[in-house]
Amino acid sequence: MRWRDGLDDELVTYHHDLSIPQGCRVGGCPSWHTTDPYPMNCEACAAPMVLLLTVDSREWDGANGSWMPTEEWDVAGYLRDRCPTKLTIGRDGLLNLFACPTEPGHPHRWSIQ
Repeated sequence: MRWRDGLDDELVTYHHDLSIPQGCRVGGCPSWHTTDPYPMNCEACAAPMVLLLTVDSREWDGANGSWMPTEEWDVAGYLRDRCPTKLTIGRDGLLNLFACPTEPGHPHRWSIQ
């Protein structure tokens, strides 16, 4: 493990610092932190679907801040807004929207984590 510069020189962890980024994003890998991974296959053609969009209730975790924009590092902790979009998905979770890679017209699927 390495130490990182920043908020109290915390220890770098895979889960919080190196794996799936937090916040709203296009593409990438889905987070399955609430449920076990679930195969998202197209209901029309059975092709494995890809993550199209993630809409997250928070843009970064207040505990570690490793995904925080550099502009926010100089803002006092109590003034930092972890939720600048003002979105709330479920009980403060995230929405993953999946699309069929073989046919864009096929129905999309979603998962709330």
